[in-house]
This record gives sequence, C-alpha cells and structure tokens, in this order.
Amino acid sequence: MGPDSFRKILQMIVASTRASRTLSTKEFRHLANKIGNLERPFLKEFFPRWIESCGCPIMRLGISYNKRRNLVELAVSRGCTAKADPGSDSHVNGDIQEGATGWPGMMSVRVHETDGVYDHPILPMAGEALQVVELQCHSKLAAKRFQKTKKGSKPDGSDDNVDASTQENRTSMDSPLLWIRVDPEMEYLAEIHFHQPIQMWINQLEKDKDVISQSQAIAVLEKLPQLSFAVINALNNFLNDTKAFWRVRVEAAYALAVTASEETDLAGLLHLVKFYKSRRFDTDIGLPR
Repeated sequence: MGPDSFRKILQMIVASTRASRTLSTKEFRHLANKIGNLERPFLKEFFPRWIESCGCPIMRLGISYNKRRNLVELAVSRGCTAKADPGSDSHVNGDIQEGATGWPGMMSVRVHETDGVYDHPILPMAGEALQVVELQCHSKLAAKRFQKTKKGSKPDGSDDNVDASTQENRTSMDSPLLWIRVDPEMEYLAEIHFHQPIQMWINQLEKDKDVISQSQAIAVLEKLPQLSFAVINALNNFLNDTKAFWRVRVEAAYALAVTASEETDLAGLLHLVKFYKSRRFDTDIGLPR
C-alpha cells in the first residue's frame, strides 16, 4: 500500500465530516481497496487468512535427543489465537479455508551444533496439530574416556556433592547440541513456547550474538522454578559483558533481581551490589565517589 496511501486512509477515518469514528474491518477493506488498491493478487488472502480465520499460530515445542540415531526428535503442538469467524467469506474459497487449520509455508528450526549451525525449514504449519519432526544432526560425539570412580561417589558414578548445574552439564555433553531456535528470523507472527535443557539456554545466552536470542534466553532463565548457580553466574557474566547490547544487559540485571532468593543465598542480589559498587564506589576507600 505504501505510507502515502495509508496516511490518506487515516485522514479519512479521523475526518470531522464522518458521522461515526468507529471502523469495521469491512469499512477498512473498502477504503484500503479504494485508495491503496489493497485487493491486489498477492494480498487477496490476507484478511481471510489472518483476520477472519483462526488468527496467529501458537506453537508449543519440546526436544529429545536420540543418541543411537544421532538426531533430534521435535514434538510440536500447534494451536491458534482465535476461532474462525463462521460468518466470514473465508469458508467459500477452499484454498483460504486451509487457514482455519493451518498457515502456508514451513517454519524454520535453527540447530546450533558443535560443528556448525544448520537450518531445517521442515516444520509444517498446516495439517495435523500434533506432530513429531526428526532433525538429523551433522556433528558427532567424541569418544569418551573411561574415568575411575572417585572416592565418596556412588556406584553409578554420581556424586551427592555435585550440584544440579554440574549434572546438567554432564547431560549436555551427551549430545552435539549447543542450543536450538525456532523461527529465528521471525517469519511468522506466532506465539512460541519452546522447551530445551537449561544448559542449552545458557549456551544461547553466552554464545549467540543475536540480541533477540539473548533476550529470549534471559526471559526463560529468570522464570525457572528451580534456580542453579550456573544460571546466576551466566546472567552475571552477561551483565558484566561490555560488548553486549546495553538494553539486554538491563534485562539481565532485572533477571538477577528476580532470581535473588534464599535457595541461592541471594547470589543474584550480591552480584548486583558488586556490579553497582564497581562503577559507583571508590576502590581505595570503599565509599561512593
């Protein structure tokens, strides 16, 4: 349509000569077609698919690594934000009717492995609402060396004195996956709920240079029901990283405040106080500058 045509439409909507300031979808389509030629072929299905049908997709996903086959099994549950309008014209055209149960195209899944980054545009946005998609891994695990059982360890090799973060690090070493992102280029107007191991979220925060990816990792880490010192340390390291984008560092600071609890001995709060003093206090006398 272009900014000029859209500006003209807005001027007509807010004009004092209009009897009513309310605007329906039908009226907007009429004005848009009259001024901006909205009914061009490539925009013909926009309103039926995105407004009169089931709205935007809601994706819930989780992963499981199959070590024997060296692939990722991605479980997907697809929903939508609204119910289709039964009185709309979208039910007349069979092609547009597909929008009631899905969306066109394939959603991409980006897998960060130890040997590189691989995009898999294989997540169908139409058809069955519940799916399991297999993503083949390109990296291979290095052969493990046999380690002797430490004194005080259990027969199975586990140790009571090892915290949950160390156990998760061991688990993450059992796969070539570093972290995974769903729809990394945000090609779909979708609500995505993705579940992956905590260590993979930490990897995403520490190693991904995309600010959106970093922000997504922080949002997940601060809402974890059980916090570990690995999460606190990752947030603190990101806060102190001067090369990171300042706005995302602010989010890391807020996350440290949220995660401060007795379970972690208020470690998040102590990191914030230390960060503040390092920038506002005189190191020689220990008082504010």
